[in-house]
Amino acid sequence: MSAITRRVPAGVVSTLAALLIWQVAAMVGPLSSGSFPTAIATVGAFFIILTEPILWTQLLATAQMAVVGFVLSVVLAVPVGICLGLSRFAYRSTKFTFDFFKVIPPIVIIPITILVLGPTIQMGIFLVVFANFFALAIQTAYGVRDTDVVLLETMRCYRLGTGRQILFARLPAAAPFVAVGLRIAASVALIVAVVAGLVGGAPGLGQLLAMYQTGNQIAKTFAVVLLLGILGILVSRGIVLAQRRLVFWMGK
Repeated sequence: MSAITRRVPAGVVSTLAALLIWQVAAMVGPLSSGSFPTAIATVGAFFIILTEPILWTQLLATAQMAVVGFVLSVVLAVPVGICLGLSRFAYRSTKFTFDFFKVIPPIVIIPITILVLGPTIQMGIFLVVFANFFALAIQTAYGVRDTDVVLLETMRCYRLGTGRQILFARLPAAAPFVAVGLRIAASVALIVAVVAGLVGGAPGLGQLLAMYQTGNQIAKTFAVVLLLGILGILVSRGIVLAQRRLVFWMGK
């Protein structure tokens, strides 16, 4: 393997290979009926929609729903999870309820939220909070309760109070669990924000995707999907980089 080949990131190679397979399948494969755009047409449409003001307006709406919903989820769920983890009674008495709500897909409550809030950005924010709150709270509670028992007993022997036990033992033990929960919650926030527009009619990239699809603009429809994939990768990589810096003791 040459030095130049070793410098090429593996992701670039796999991306080019996927685009080549896509192009060939759309031209000569079973998907060549015309309803499936080629990779070249999709990439071209991608750069075209980047020049359209409507894309940036809808992207801003999606980002607002995802970011505000994500922040509210963290602000509400993490303190609740810490309180649940510190109390055995609270943890055992609420675990079933939290487990029940965290497995309900946000899409099934869209009809209810439309009736109450309408197809608005507020509806999308609520759906993001609903999707993340219960899972993130339980994840945080797991981490608090996973604190090393020997460490806690040692701190008690040195007459360190509950406050110091929480600050120097329980919170560091919970941090890796919270970090994993945040990484999942960030991806879920983006997905739910898009679904809120695609199914619920809220402003955003989901609404734009539905508009292109109903208008039979196939290449632009696929271009929006391509954009969502890129945004998902950027969000995931950003969370991972922040996680490695802030929660460095959990490893890779």
